[in-house]
Amino acid sequence: LEMAMSTVGAGSICDGKVLVQLTPKSAFFMRATPEAGAAPPSVPYPSKSSASGGSVADPFVLLRLEDKTIKLLTMTSATNTGQVVVRDLTTQLPEEIRGEVLWASLWKDLLVVLLPTQRGTVSVLQLHGGLGKPLTLREVFRSPHLGDVPPVLRSIVQTEEEDEDAKFNASLDYLRPITDVCATLPRSSVEVHLARQGDEKGAANVLSAELVDVDPDDEGPTLVLLVKGRPILFYRAMVARGPQGEKSSGAFPYSFSLVEHDFLGLVMDFDGAPYRPVSPLQDAVGRPSGAVCCAPHSGLPALWIGAKRNRFFIHPFPGKTYRGVAPLSAACVASGGFFSLLESDSGGTVAQVSSPATVEGLGSAGSFDLRQSIPCARLSIKKKPSWMATQGSEGLLGVAVSDMVVELNDVPAGPGMEEDPLSEDWSIIREAPVKVDAPPAMPRVHPRYELWIETSKELSKLGRYHFSFDNEEAVLSMSWVNLPGFPLSLAVGTGVNTGEDLTCRGRLMLFTIKDKEPGILPPVYQRSLRSPVTVVGQSGSNFIHAEGFKLYVEKWENSSFNKLALFDGSLCMTSMSNIKNFMLFGDLRKGVDFCQWKEEQSTGTRTIRRLSRSPPSMNMTVLACEFVIHQKSLGLVALDHKGNVHLYQYTPHSDGREGDQILRSCATFAMGAPCRSALRLQTEPGVQSLLMASGTGEVFCCRPIDDQAYRTITTLLGMLFTRLPFRCGLNPRAYRSDAQIHLLTPRKNIEDAVLLKSFAFLSQPLQNSIAEKMRLPLPALMRATVPYGSNVLG
Repeated sequence: LEMAMSTVGAGSICDGKVLVQLTPKSAFFMRATPEAGAAPPSVPYPSKSSASGGSVADPFVLLRLEDKTIKLLTMTSATNTGQVVVRDLTTQLPEEIRGEVLWASLWKDLLVVLLPTQRGTVSVLQLHGGLGKPLTLREVFRSPHLGDVPPVLRSIVQTEEEDEDAKFNASLDYLRPITDVCATLPRSSVEVHLARQGDEKGAANVLSAELVDVDPDDEGPTLVLLVKGRPILFYRAMVARGPQGEKSSGAFPYSFSLVEHDFLGLVMDFDGAPYRPVSPLQDAVGRPSGAVCCAPHSGLPALWIGAKRNRFFIHPFPGKTYRGVAPLSAACVASGGFFSLLESDSGGTVAQVSSPATVEGLGSAGSFDLRQSIPCARLSIKKKPSWMATQGSEGLLGVAVSDMVVELNDVPAGPGMEEDPLSEDWSIIREAPVKVDAPPAMPRVHPRYELWIETSKELSKLGRYHFSFDNEEAVLSMSWVNLPGFPLSLAVGTGVNTGEDLTCRGRLMLFTIKDKEPGILPPVYQRSLRSPVTVVGQSGSNFIHAEGFKLYVEKWENSSFNKLALFDGSLCMTSMSNIKNFMLFGDLRKGVDFCQWKEEQSTGTRTIRRLSRSPPSMNMTVLACEFVIHQKSLGLVALDHKGNVHLYQYTPHSDGREGDQILRSCATFAMGAPCRSALRLQTEPGVQSLLMASGTGEVFCCRPIDDQAYRTITTLLGMLFTRLPFRCGLNPRAYRSDAQIHLLTPRKNIEDAVLLKSFAFLSQPLQNSIAEKMRLPLPALMRATVPYGSNVLG
């Protein structure tokens, strides 16, 4: 192979026996196996053509020339000499294809050509002959208006079964909204289509179109389309159906549907270097196993695409400097490795060999499954995980798991009178006023809890350090704490509830694996309490826990916890978050309390003062609460059991109705699923967002943005709600509205980025009409809104 010249394309010919390297002036060859003999000599291109790109599909070789024309060649091996024989078939191509084209590539026995007519037209031609026979081409698919980004692509090549009406309906696909492609087009849209017949403007915005096999079980190939000012576009193939629902047949019986995705970086023009937009990958037996798509410039992440059971998955590569990716099979990498080119900070190119990432502590089970909504590595633990707490700097993981067991009447719930530290407490009700001696008709089943602690390097051995809780004892809270004078520990709060007539008890325990041998892990500290421990945590150097509605702040001194302060909540605390000396508490029924921890060094007094609270007249069950930060603004977020996120703001010295003693309601937004946990993390300088995990397996993100961007997004989404049809007539804004009655009407300071990303995939005519109403240039509107609809946070 030639290493001193740029490579514009590569592939295999002669049934995989010869590898071909396409350079700008010549083709170079190498035997696939060293024992096959010397490499055939290089062959210059016919007519001294200069190639800027190429594509290989044995025996055909396609060259994209610098003058934006193409050459179609065949390369075969002469039986006597072993040299590669090149034949030029360009003159046998249709006249339309011999002229200027925007892009061309080969896929199996099909030639995919992107023409500049009708704002970008994709034409798929089937190749026959070419090896000692005249080349014949038959157009099997044609779809115009690719520059307008239609939500569906249907062929306008008329077959015997189709009529002119079907062809005309297919030509109107670029006017259909992606929110409901089956909606009836208004008469004005059809009139606009007829009036703009022959309009060629905008074809240059289409950069490339390539077909690729993603999964062997797919109905057809995936079309990858690059259009300037748009995200990378993916069209999934589906077998076209007739009027009665019957599947079409033929060489290319497909239609294509645009897939919305979450990675919305905008594609720009080519930068002049050799470029391959799609690199197909294969598994160990040679079947399609996804592909990698790269933008023609740096600044956008490369996207891995894959499919499983006709479900499409897209995941970004780390970084935004990938310029090209190719599959690699070598001893230095595991199965699925690849070779990549990255752009360095100095402007040069860096080569990199990569292998699939694994989780260090999971061993053979540590490989990531990419055919999931979020790439993940799974560890089967055979029990139901209920709570989890992590300590990132030390790599520690604590998991509370449960298993359903049959209740045994001879096993008491909680400690017996002899072992109970609170046996002399007369206020604890241990026996029900009415006893039923008859056994239940069916034995009762309840969860039995265990605690597992492990380091991140030994996750495959999760369960080595374990502790079994008492019968009927449930884990209610869990958090890692690092207190002065006390080893790094996992704090666990529990509750024991054996009936509505009996006192609900609880325990507070701290566990550590420092200097411990694997096995049963006894707590290094425990305390029996009259109430369930629903919250545990740390604020500064102080330990915090809640017993029902009472919150205690304690400090470890002289081998014991000394109480520093007490705060009375409303009904029962369910969650807590703190930032600096401010605390936010969630309640089972009464919303949130915003408090301040104050410590006077001169007098030695320590207090928790309530600054404000959510409206007491509005009953709200808070499952989790957290803060969000944007520069100097602080937002208070409460997640309720109905799947709503409530955004509040504290404004001292307000008019008294909202903002001072009552938190100012900024927004209420329905996410669709309840969230029990939230994680605050910094996504950019001065901005801390909120990640929320829902009970339906989704991950949400609440991201604060500046006022100007928010006003633009709100206006844009208002246009989308009023001007576009939606599937089944459902209105997204009405769905996202909280249905409960509020004392004061909540402001709408949260908007739906799920709908915002639909604007990035909306067809060009609909985008233009919305931009005109907003009096903003469309490119400026895209640049202002698209970053806030993308899943790439930092």
